[in-house]
Amino acid sequence: MLTGGSAEGEDILHQAFLLAFDRLADGDQGIDDLARWLRGVVRNLVRAWWREKRKLPQDLTDRLYELAEKADSVPNRLIQAESAEKLRRCLDQLAPAARRFVAARYEHGLPIHKIADQEEVNESTARVRLFRIRQTLKACLETRLAGGVLS
Repeated sequence: MLTGGSAEGEDILHQAFLLAFDRLADGDQGIDDLARWLRGVVRNLVRAWWREKRKLPQDLTDRLYELAEKADSVPNRLIQAESAEKLRRCLDQLAPAARRFVAARYEHGLPIHKIADQEEVNESTARVRLFRIRQTLKACLETRLAGGVLS
């Protein structure tokens, strides 16, 4: 949403997760609220992207940053924690192979061709599987976020 394109957003999200995993791998335990810290990293990466790619004036990027900060308020964090729990439950319902795909792509930041190699399928098949997994997760989350079952 902040970048206006899914490819740019994915790139920024991957950068943020790689930074987080590097920091955690280094044994940095100084982060009290990992989710909030990660959102701050994403905001900073988006702000840098705005400046670089869009050549937005400094005052406009600062205003956009302030709006993103307001979105990180306490009520939003509570909603996000509840949403994260619902996502975890949806992920738990996936088959082990599907969870491997999600972990490879979104936890480890692997490109599709490497996931395809690991799973011993061609790249097109890996893309379709990941697309279907995302569709399954989307449907599960929509049901849960609309007040559906909490199992």
